[in-house]
Amino acid sequence: MREEVYRPEYQQSWDVHPFNAGYFMCVRIKGPSAETLRLHLLERYGIGVIAFGESDIRVAFSCLEQADIAPLFSSLHSAVQDLRR
Repeated sequence: MREEVYRPEYQQSWDVHPFNAGYFMCVRIKGPSAETLRLHLLERYGIGVIAFGESDIRVAFSCLEQADIAPLFSSLHSAVQDLRR
């Protein structure tokens, strides 16, 4: 999870809040509002996250298979970029 979320190409889309090996993590989105992004992820990518405040989203990773981690963050990055256009 850490290797993927901190990839350099994602730095333009979010900052990562500190997290441990628990069940979820939060990221601060750079650009669209968290709620706008949440809706876009659900409608276009079929991914559900929780929006917190104006810029934070929570990603539950306790239920993710390892193979799903990279596609999740790739889709999250793509969704942020979609909404910047």
